[in-house]
Amino acid sequence: MALTKEQLVGYYSNEKLQEILWNFGKNREFVARNIEGQYFKRPNMLLYPKDVLRQVELGAVSFHCSVERWRNPLLVNERNYNEQRIGSDWVIDIDSDKGIEEAKIAAKLVRDFLDKYKVGYLLKFSGRRGFHFCVFWENFPAEINYNKTENLYPELQKILASFLREQIRNNLWAELVKHAGSIKELTNGKAIEGIDPFKFTEVEKDWSIRHLFRAPYSLHEKTGLVSILIKPENLENFKVEDAKIEKVKFEEIELKREDATKLVVDAYDWSAKQREKTELKPRKEVVLYRGKISPENFPPCIQKILSGIPDGRKRSVFTLITFLKSCNWPMVEIEKTVLEWGKKVGLQENYIKSQLTWHKKQKKNILSPNCKNDLFYKDIGICKPLPLCEKIKNPINFAILKVSGRKKKRRKK
Repeated sequence: MALTKEQLVGYYSNEKLQEILWNFGKNREFVARNIEGQYFKRPNMLLYPKDVLRQVELGAVSFHCSVERWRNPLLVNERNYNEQRIGSDWVIDIDSDKGIEEAKIAAKLVRDFLDKYKVGYLLKFSGRRGFHFCVFWENFPAEINYNKTENLYPELQKILASFLREQIRNNLWAELVKHAGSIKELTNGKAIEGIDPFKFTEVEKDWSIRHLFRAPYSLHEKTGLVSILIKPENLENFKVEDAKIEKVKFEEIELKREDATKLVVDAYDWSAKQREKTELKPRKEVVLYRGKISPENFPPCIQKILSGIPDGRKRSVFTLITFLKSCNWPMVEIEKTVLEWGKKVGLQENYIKSQLTWHKKQKKNILSPNCKNDLFYKDIGICKPLPLCEKIKNPINFAILKVSGRKKKRRKK
């Protein structure tokens, strides 16, 4: 339903609403959208509460916020994301082509999932046919796997979303079928492969840099409805009519601080297990080499670790041990090398010994992390690729190819 300019100005003239939007928009990009769905120039932000009305007078109908929090949203550009980013929320966008009732089914499962972990969140109507959950940045731990959490966007959100989707998948399918009456009714008689409820009700799993979502209490440019806040316990009773402009009452947005560490730990553990399943299979990519590979054949990343690094030292213990084992070094030499390296970089000897003990007990060979795993390489500043690096997927490939190339040269001579 298209709203008149008079209705838009009347709605956004409310000073309490302006104050709510201004407070919510702090440290976020805050971008207006016109009736055609086109965004105003980015980056943008609200400097003052009255900026809301000024943008409406310029043609704004709806307002959208960045998932990411920035030191200064006006200075954000593609060269300074990590420098400017101070955090990021987890916004779960639920939408269904089937309709609001199907979206509500998914929303109830998401609500129950978050409540099980006792995580604080904001729940609101999207303004059309879905819902938004916002788990605020302040609920996340400061570090995850030795990495500052503010640098883990969008990895953190993607892992959490994948974990969430997997946990609710079967129940969502069952509830959608129950609501429709049968699988045939749900799929409109079309044949489908496997159980995939997300074909009918989407629970967002992908975020890009500078991702936006509709601001609380923003109007929707197509429906004319308000993105109203919903108390989680009232979700079952929500009706689209509740979001009509004349029914809305503005309430302050409460920043719910409830620790999400348990959820994050479980999600990352689950993700690691999934990665193991996929990364264990491609071991055929690694060419076997029988002899001991000497240090002059090591790739730049391993050379950099051995020379001493200020960051990522604990992660690099795992990288070093697994790499040297793949180079066919005897365990006694690995112990000596890694312990001496640990002293050089200031790691506690007990920590290194516990890692060595664990690796001794492993019956199967464990590869060092693949080159694409930024957490172990790029993020700690040791990925300085040479031309040979373009041909490999794991550091051990580099060493094997290099030592093999040297042997071939010697034979030719």
